[in-house]
Amino acid sequence: MRRPGTLLAAAVVAAALSLVALVVPATAVGADAEQIVETVTDEPAPWDFDDPCTGDAVHGDGLESGVVRITELGDRGHHLRLNVRGVVDLYDSDDNFVGTWTYQLRVGDQFPPDGQGAFLIIAVGPLEYADGHTAIVQVQEHRVFDKGDTLKREFLKATCGGR
Repeated sequence: MRRPGTLLAAAVVAAALSLVALVVPATAVGADAEQIVETVTDEPAPWDFDDPCTGDAVHGDGLESGVVRITELGDRGHHLRLNVRGVVDLYDSDDNFVGTWTYQLRVGDQFPPDGQGAFLIIAVGPLEYADGHTAIVQVQEHRVFDKGDTLKREFLKATCGGR
């Protein structure tokens, strides 16, 4: 089993940090700081987690649209915020269709110097199962890093409401 959000976290951070390298309009938000805002439309979003309503492993490749905000602080680190809506068709380990999850996703990444910081993902929304019933599914991941980018604490949780 892969942990909730693990694939997503890597994809989101890589895509967002690549935006820093792009030449995009930026506004000064303080000395040596830049605010970069980028709209994303139909970006691929891989998901792989245990369905908290059934306990079964599910996976799928969805699409997300929304806004990425990066505050680049130079040698003082960066802050990343992502707010998107997404939809993904989920399948079980035998690739049988399980249902369609429509969600709101928020990501926050704070990366001060020396690699310490925090990373948070919360995705929540209705999952309409193939048999027609609906439940609210939330996937949450929170990581705290110590100096040297060493994982200090990690919280992973998927919850089900309404089944």
